[in-house]
Amino acid sequence: MKEYKFIKQKGTAIKKDEDFEALLNSYAKTGWRVVNAFVHRGSVKAILERDKKEE
Repeated sequence: MKEYKFIKQKGTAIKKDEDFEALLNSYAKTGWRVVNAFVHRGSVKAILERDKKEE
């Protein structure tokens, strides 16, 4: 089974790209992968997916 997370770009106009890249990399370290990314109202948004951990 999969689980999904929706994230959006945050930060100042100068550093927001680098900050968003760092955010994506931090999620990747915990097993998330980007399945879709798009721009909406000037912000990059992404949908992440990973295998759901069995509880």
